[in-house]
Amino acid sequence: MSLNWREISLILEELPLVGSVLQQTTQHDFHSLSWHFYHPEAGRWTLYTEVGTPFSRLHQLSSPIGVNQQGKTAKLQRFIQFCRANLEGSRVEAVIQQPYDRIVHLVMLNHGRTLNLYLRFYSGPGANILVTDEQDTLLDLLYRRPGREEQSGQTFTLPPPRTEEGKEFSIRERTEGSFNAQIEAEYGQESNEYSYEELAKRVEIKRDRELKTIQTTINSLSRTVSSAGEYERFRKLADLLSANQHLLKNKQEQIEVDDWETGEPITIELDGRLQARDNILLYYEKYQKTKKTYENALAELEKTQALFQQRQTHYEALLRPDRDQGFAIRSLKKELDGVGVEAQSKLQSPGLTLQSGHFTLLVGRNAKENDELLRHYVRGNDYWMHTRDVPGGYVFIKYIRGKTVPLDVLLDAANLALVFSKAKSQGKADLYYTQVKHLRRAKGGKTGLVLPTQEKNISVTLDESRLSRLLLGHDHA
Repeated sequence: MSLNWREISLILEELPLVGSVLQQTTQHDFHSLSWHFYHPEAGRWTLYTEVGTPFSRLHQLSSPIGVNQQGKTAKLQRFIQFCRANLEGSRVEAVIQQPYDRIVHLVMLNHGRTLNLYLRFYSGPGANILVTDEQDTLLDLLYRRPGREEQSGQTFTLPPPRTEEGKEFSIRERTEGSFNAQIEAEYGQESNEYSYEELAKRVEIKRDRELKTIQTTINSLSRTVSSAGEYERFRKLADLLSANQHLLKNKQEQIEVDDWETGEPITIELDGRLQARDNILLYYEKYQKTKKTYENALAELEKTQALFQQRQTHYEALLRPDRDQGFAIRSLKKELDGVGVEAQSKLQSPGLTLQSGHFTLLVGRNAKENDELLRHYVRGNDYWMHTRDVPGGYVFIKYIRGKTVPLDVLLDAANLALVFSKAKSQGKADLYYTQVKHLRRAKGGKTGLVLPTQEKNISVTLDESRLSRLLLGHDHA
């Protein structure tokens, strides 16, 4: 259970908050952060906070918690970035606990600017960490909740002071040592077990959804392979028509000829609208097209089956029950944050994988790479860019939830699309871009060919310095 207001008060009494300077902030997951302080007398120390879980609490850490990616989280970077830019370097001037409540107010002074840090240690949707200016205008907060009028720019109002009437709260039975150390010991293992169970459930849901999607693709490709597997029959019919061309008549709808393999007569359907010779060509075209469909589907089926096995093995290792729990929790969080998938994409995706600010760019340099990226490495919300009316590679901008693609990233993508196109020698080009969900494949078209809708236009002149920055360390000759 969460700490009650009396226990929070006792925790605060033991902490050297007033006079401490915030040196660094670390976000571990959706609910927990560490605040690394320095106090002139107490030295360096770390405050751990967790809100919005059954274990909402604050206490001093005996040793820092290890995190992935040097303290960065893949999905929730906004608030931690704000803290690093605006709170780090601040000195705690005062600590105020809302009477009989689980709200802690830290007054922070940063180079003459006063900020208010509110920590609300509730277990349900009321939990939050909020930062305001001197007038209590919200600057940023851990959870944006418009329904509670809690989002940047709005005024934050503390609830009316409570009284001690009603439910009585008492401090749990004490052990030896500080209350901070007791809470850390009591909650640490219980919270980790809870986190592991919850994370494992979410990863299992992700696994089932991903494997189901891959299996659906396998089933579809298997049907295509099966239906296109008789492509040799079209060539045989074309050969039979060619050998009996003298029997063909214009506007004929069928013909009966001898099958040289069985010796039995066989009836071949014809298109009565076509000339005799065109019916022969039609069957040869069907043979070529069906053979190509079969070969492509078979190749894709083998890759997709291998992908299914790979992802299945990945999840089995990730959810293995005998793993060290601390390492398992970090691995599960990384999986849910998409780090594992991104790292795998960077290693295995065809073409080039480049970085433009926070955005990942996937570059196809030819028709085969374009098609591979389209089939396996991009999703509906990702952006596609290509030179207009000029053959060339596709550039995809991976979607980041809640972020608009800035102009600088569009220019990076446009320069890459230009340099891997036939327009490279001209040094400039018109391009268009749209989201992948607005692309449709051209029926009977070449490998990877797509037709865009809802596209936007952009013109670019080749920028060698921009390309040098993007392609540093990549051989793109």
